[in-house]
Amino acid sequence: MNRVPSICFPPFAEVFRITNSIVIPCAFAVAFAFGQSDSIRHGAMPEKHTAVLRQYCFECHDASAAEGGVDLESLSLRMDDLRTAETWQKVLNTINAGEMPPEDADPLSADAKTELLADLSKQLVIARAALADSGGVITIRRLNRREYKNTIESLLGVAIDVSDLPDDSSPNGFDTNGASLFFSSNQLEQYLKIARRALDQAIVSAEQPRATIIRVEVEHTMFDWILRDFIKRDESGRLEKRFYTLKDREQVIEFAPDNYRWFNHVAWLKHPTSGTGAPLYNLFSNFALPDISLPSDGVGKRFLVRIRAAKLNDEVPEHRRYLEYGSVPSGVQRGEMSVAGVHQVHALIDDPEVIEFEYLPTNREELTLRIRQRHVNQLNAAKRFFRDAVDDTKHGPEPALWLDWVEWEGPLYDQWPPASNREIFLSRSEGESTEQYHQRVLEAFATRAFRTKRPTTTFVDSMMSMYRTEVDQGASAADALKEQLAIVLASPGFLYLNEPASDPPSRRLSNQELAVRLSYFLWSGPPDEELQQAADTGTLRQPGKLKGQALRMLQDPRADEFIGGFAHQWLHMNRLDFFQFNYRKHPQFDDSLKESARREVYASIRDVFQNDRPIRELLCSDYVIVNDLLAGYYGIDGVEGADFRRVRVPEGLPRGGLLGMAAVMAMGSDGDRSSPVERGAWILRCLLNDPPPPAPANVPQLSRLDGQLMTSRELQRAHQEQPQCNQCHRKIDPLGFGLENFDAAGRWRDAELLERTTPELTDKQKKQDPNWRDKLPKPQAFRIDAAGTLPDGQSFRNYFELRERIAGSEVQFARGLTEKLIEYGLGRPYSFADRALADQMLARAKRRDYAASEFLIALIESQAFQSK
Repeated sequence: MNRVPSICFPPFAEVFRITNSIVIPCAFAVAFAFGQSDSIRHGAMPEKHTAVLRQYCFECHDASAAEGGVDLESLSLRMDDLRTAETWQKVLNTINAGEMPPEDADPLSADAKTELLADLSKQLVIARAALADSGGVITIRRLNRREYKNTIESLLGVAIDVSDLPDDSSPNGFDTNGASLFFSSNQLEQYLKIARRALDQAIVSAEQPRATIIRVEVEHTMFDWILRDFIKRDESGRLEKRFYTLKDREQVIEFAPDNYRWFNHVAWLKHPTSGTGAPLYNLFSNFALPDISLPSDGVGKRFLVRIRAAKLNDEVPEHRRYLEYGSVPSGVQRGEMSVAGVHQVHALIDDPEVIEFEYLPTNREELTLRIRQRHVNQLNAAKRFFRDAVDDTKHGPEPALWLDWVEWEGPLYDQWPPASNREIFLSRSEGESTEQYHQRVLEAFATRAFRTKRPTTTFVDSMMSMYRTEVDQGASAADALKEQLAIVLASPGFLYLNEPASDPPSRRLSNQELAVRLSYFLWSGPPDEELQQAADTGTLRQPGKLKGQALRMLQDPRADEFIGGFAHQWLHMNRLDFFQFNYRKHPQFDDSLKESARREVYASIRDVFQNDRPIRELLCSDYVIVNDLLAGYYGIDGVEGADFRRVRVPEGLPRGGLLGMAAVMAMGSDGDRSSPVERGAWILRCLLNDPPPPAPANVPQLSRLDGQLMTSRELQRAHQEQPQCNQCHRKIDPLGFGLENFDAAGRWRDAELLERTTPELTDKQKKQDPNWRDKLPKPQAFRIDAAGTLPDGQSFRNYFELRERIAGSEVQFARGLTEKLIEYGLGRPYSFADRALADQMLARAKRRDYAASEFLIALIESQAFQSK
């Protein structure tokens, strides 16, 4: 049944009644503010300091100018709310750091500065204590998209496609921030739609499908594809219809048109290996086989794919020795695909190897499987790659890999009925009617789905009333039950983390609520049986037990959800997908390399947390965590296989630590050139915990410099000539200059190559002028100057000294990490009131040399984490 019963909403309200002690309207987005007592004394700056601010600060930070978004003229002296207190804290930090007043302004006198800082520090301590007691704002939190997917998978045992749901990531925070997790009526429909699809995958009623093995002899599919693209002309110029086989290759070649595109097909037909397999030629825009179609009912089912493959010779460059596989989403251009995985081919053609991988389509588009040689994944770039090669070979790029056959086997099941079916349906009692049995199934399912609360009798009665209505209207009992299960999966008791408010507002979480909060922090999903049992038996809060559970969970593969979700947002890694990289300048930085670079960041962070290593190793280390693809890109030999593992950095290589990672450098570029501004701002924001203010709205453009060959340092020097830009850029840019030895794609260089762009020549123009290559502008090399100065005055001569200086700022890095963990773990923005918690976490971590896991344990064992 695909409709929402008209009486579905009363149960929704009832679910909220049982989980939150109040009835929530369908919008579901309700925030709960903790009250503040007027009897609490708040911090307040003495009025005598107003004159000092007026003399030294108001010129740039009054109501009309408000540079950097700071208006001190309108700022209240009374620190009775978080926003005001946080602004005063920024004032303290800026003056302490010597950043204000700026260098070109009159300095504060020693006495005025001492008195101002003394009063400000004292009043901030008072304000912090008062505002910490008030607790700030706590918002009821919906499962974000990642958590919803993981929770469905844990409950039903099926992988689902959640792309229909809105992306919950926030540019200014984490996707765990309850205030940003809105709910709309459209989302309700999407949740019901996804729940029905998931239940269709999870529930089976027939016998186990027989696994099928289908083998595709790829030389025949490739020949058929080429044949369809040929025009064999008869007297009328129309296509002559006739059946051809590979034996007719010579006859097909004879009638090939005199066209560069067909030269490519002829090269395939003439290749000595095309009779027994398929050399992967670039057929105009794609080194791919014809797509393979999996069964139409294969969504959510597991398949095993095998490929017999080899490289054509030992001279094949390392970066061309990989096979990619993935799906073909609707809307992509010819030759493009969604890359799901990559495997290196080691064997030569005289002794091919069999590559094997599992494939699990989660939507209908993923039933189309594409296999190709690793290649640039953008049509226009692929065309240019092809045309550039045509200029040299007349038929396009030479192949590197050869495939004998491809086969798929499936669907595969570990047991039947599958575990998903067993999780839903209970053993049926003798003499139990269908309705009684379905009611018992519904109650058990809702109890698991709601995590911390059991459904009330009223709720179950309402759901069963809808069940009977569905049956009366002609639905089968099984379909009526499935519809009620779908409603459970779209209800507030499932979609929201159930931590009901109470009086007084701040209270201790129950053992079950703490288990749920812990599991969604470290796994982005529900508790497992061991954690749930510890909560139910009351042992979770016994000395050492909570820490033991957390450390156990951190070693579980599900902790990758925390690592990926936290690191992606903490380090602003969404920027990695902002740009298409210029393939001519960065031919190896394709989708597979980009994904490996992303995973290096996650794997490195996972390594320090799981192995309890000091966080300074994220700043500088003598090892990297890489796979074969990334090791080849970095020039590290001896790494085989797609798994990430620890590898010692060879002497002289600039790797080890975040600043040596390709993903971090690529994020600090526009896909073409490196950006010292983006890289410097990233260091301040993510490593030094000193984020720069947002750029002003009226940033002047440098159009007067268009057409001039200028290094990045020269461009930024011209930018700093603007007074509204100089103040921030003199702090940001030197850090970015220290990373200029890395190009836009994170590869090391000693010089920056610059060239003037010219219009691309057509084929006709190239034929008319055989010497066209000699007339192209020659790139000019500019030696890189990577020297600079940190905001605290420390100088560095090159990248290696910069990395060493950054590694010496471990305390700043630790505080930034702490603040972000608090924000991610508590589901609300880090605030001024959290300073005491951060100090406690830092003090505890420092005692163990800033071991990474100690930050997590300190947060988990804190009163803030265990309270609502």
